[in-house]
Amino acid sequence: MATIIIDPVTRIEGHLKLELQVENGAVASARNTAALYRGFENIVLNRDPRDCAPILSAICGVCHSDHHIASVRAVENAAGMTQYTNSYANETTSLPVNAVLARNVILGADWTYSHAAHILALAGPDYHLYGLLDALSQSIVVNSYADLLRVVIIPAQALMHQIITLWGGKAPHQRGSIPGGNPVKPTADVIENTLSRIATFRTTLDIAAPVVWNYLTANASLLAGLGPGTGSFISMGGFQDPTSSSGTSNMPLTIPRGVILNPSTTPVPFDPTQIIEDTTFSWYNQPTPENVIGEQTPVPDKTNSAAYTWAKAPKYNGQFCESGPLAREYVSGVYPALGKVIHGIIPAVLGLPLNPMGSVFDRMVARAVELVALVGSNNTTKNLQVLGYDLNLSLVDVLNALGLPQSGLMASWLGAMDVGASSYNPSYQNPGNATGLGLWEAPRGSLLHWISIKNQKVANYQVVAPTTWNVCPNGPMEGSLVGTPVGSAGTDEDLRQVAYVIRSFDLCLACTVHAVDARGNDRYLKMR
Repeated sequence: MATIIIDPVTRIEGHLKLELQVENGAVASARNTAALYRGFENIVLNRDPRDCAPILSAICGVCHSDHHIASVRAVENAAGMTQYTNSYANETTSLPVNAVLARNVILGADWTYSHAAHILALAGPDYHLYGLLDALSQSIVVNSYADLLRVVIIPAQALMHQIITLWGGKAPHQRGSIPGGNPVKPTADVIENTLSRIATFRTTLDIAAPVVWNYLTANASLLAGLGPGTGSFISMGGFQDPTSSSGTSNMPLTIPRGVILNPSTTPVPFDPTQIIEDTTFSWYNQPTPENVIGEQTPVPDKTNSAAYTWAKAPKYNGQFCESGPLAREYVSGVYPALGKVIHGIIPAVLGLPLNPMGSVFDRMVARAVELVALVGSNNTTKNLQVLGYDLNLSLVDVLNALGLPQSGLMASWLGAMDVGASSYNPSYQNPGNATGLGLWEAPRGSLLHWISIKNQKVANYQVVAPTTWNVCPNGPMEGSLVGTPVGSAGTDEDLRQVAYVIRSFDLCLACTVHAVDARGNDRYLKMR
């Protein structure tokens, strides 16, 4: 048996060490080490609850808006401004409709640039950029990976950050969303500026999305067999819809909240009391396992000889659950619905997910579907394929088949705003003693913020980030690597399939951990 250590794993957010035991040309076991400590929960103790969101958005430089708004939602829940109804399936809020929709737009922009960056810049080189350079070069001058970054990815990220700034005041780390709503009133000018940026992004996406889709589906027989997960999936729901007949009372979620627990493939209602975190193999001194609701704030401890990571191990009802675009699209039924459409055209495709346990193919395709759903499409060219067969469908056809707006979800939220009306409820006051829960889906998966307030100060705080679900000890990613072929030719191809599996989870270790010193020493930075 041979040992392969990849340290650090590149083209992910944050710092990950991967140790593989290889036998007979395949991974026999894997161990992920989240190399850095995250201590943000301790930083907010004894502070005003309103301080939490701007501090905790710094957990990550990519999904900053997600942490910010999840924290605001936890404080609003503690203050009684937002309640979870119908066994957490719906939400009721005293926030104005405009506030709910503005937050949806901010987070839609956050997801859009994050998904695009992963598919094209982070995972893209593993797939030789899907043959995308040739397709883009017909209308944009791109001849290399560097060109793709300079001409496509960075401008796309800028467009989405500009949208976040229009509604949140700045980006990254917007500050506009506060307990009580969003102080930016929707005006015709702000809405039009937002729509124009979405339209510019959509122009490039309409070229790139079919190329990426056709590449992935042409290689489905390989990719669907790589990286099987646990078969259990979790989604904490996102994008509340205040435009139904009930308004801001019992709002449905565009992305439903729920859990699939293996061996079942049917979603069940979400219950936060079923979440525990296990620190048996993590560098913390705390009782284990412990319910996240009420869990003690992190106490670092590297004396445990069995431990090998700063990541805790969250479980739902005792099971490791995969989190991310595939998980939420599986729970919501969107991904299986797409499978039914394709099966009706090409019977050889039995349905989606191609692998019910999850796979590289399913994770990548689910992420691409979300990207198109958010931005929409004007592409009516019937150029989509599956397994090399023509589907005779365009991107617009796919959106129509799934009941999604052709102009995209972000545009639909903008169109539902009450122009000139308030986005803020000024009645918020810090509760004296209360607890609150902020549930959200970030680009990489399920995000939970929990706060305990005593005497109007933060007494306890917990964050369970998306990557923590996936990269934890004995969790989904470690298991998904077992059986992955490893070559012995001494070339870049030896670990290509390992790379497919790792990056299919779109890891964000910055959310899971915080600071590092290669010698194991504490490091301090004095700001002058």
